[in-house]
Amino acid sequence: DHGVAHTPGFLAEHNIPAGSFAALGLAAELNGRIDEVFGTKKAVSSLQNYQVYLDITGLEKQGKDIPGIKRLIIKLLNEKDFIANAFETKLISEETLPAFLKEIVSNGYNDKRSGDIQFLPKPGYFDGGTRGTTHGLWNPYDAHIPLVFMGHGIKHGKTNREIYMTDIAPTLAALLQIQMPSGSVGKVISEIIN
Repeated sequence: DHGVAHTPGFLAEHNIPAGSFAALGLAAELNGRIDEVFGTKKAVSSLQNYQVYLDITGLEKQGKDIPGIKRLIIKLLNEKDFIANAFETKLISEETLPAFLKEIVSNGYNDKRSGDIQFLPKPGYFDGGTRGTTHGLWNPYDAHIPLVFMGHGIKHGKTNREIYMTDIAPTLAALLQIQMPSGSVGKVISEIIN
């Protein structure tokens, strides 16, 4: 269901800039700096999926400068060598990003579940160790998913055009010569059928 990133060690062996970082360590570093500047502990409640979650309720009870804390976090993240960009998640529409990347981040945003700040690591960098790998970023090496159809009636060939996971159900329906599911939003992969 997803692609995967090469390990930082493999990339380093091939002189490709790469590395990893620990989310817990980064959260602790941010909390330490926020405490120094704003006098509050554990403003960052967690760091998950390249998003910073703030303890908004606790900060409001303490009367803290939440916009100021967000600006500080964004500044600190943007100073990191491994981060390409950091911004307030709710303000993605105001962020200058390539259209494709902006669309991906916007599509992943949920007002009730997303973090307060999103950061985008540079290609080859991710949260984790140096030995294993992970997934979950927008980079082509991480988002590319090979899709294989084979069997009776499947036309031999390949395509390099972009196909989405939502295209699988309508394609299977076309192969089976049945109605597409009512909630289907994809398109038939015509190269398989024709």
